[in-house]
Amino acid sequence: MNILLDDKKIDFSLNDLPILISGAEKTGSSLFTICLLTNLVKSGHKVILFSAHLAAKEEFRNQVGSGADKALIIESESEDVFIEIIKTIPDLSERVVLIKNIDSYTQKLFNVVKDLKFVIFSGDLDKCQFADDLMNLNFESKIFFSFSEKCPVEELKELPKYFGKIIGEKYNGVIKLDI
Repeated sequence: MNILLDDKKIDFSLNDLPILISGAEKTGSSLFTICLLTNLVKSGHKVILFSAHLAAKEEFRNQVGSGADKALIIESESEDVFIEIIKTIPDLSERVVLIKNIDSYTQKLFNVVKDLKFVIFSGDLDKCQFADDLMNLNFESKIFFSFSEKCPVEELKELPKYFGKIIGEKYNGVIKLDI
């Protein structure tokens, strides 16, 4: 699936990271996040996927197909297991790390990954335990699929599913999936 910004196809690169993607349940932010990670893999980047939900991992496998050799999918949903695994990855600084479902994890996980350059945080910002710390990070882009009390942007109240607002140095506007 293509990602469109103001109805023009865009491809994210390592220069566009780190990224925050926030969306309440049923807004399309989860599928968007998986599509973004898939596009990075298809562009030749090595990635790590950590998610609290099996469905996200399966969707990623379906989308990435034969490119799965560039992806490390953490099978456990436990943040402690993830933290132990991530400490052993020798090329961690060269990989895009997706922390999906940030609202399912604690400050402990955030403290381990907060300094990574190539990181994507995705989930419901308003339900995230470390939301205030996230908002203090310097993101290249923030993408919102629903209104957030933590970062209130009025025009987010009326967005249809799979539509978001991207705010950043390079990209600004309405972003969506071309489904």
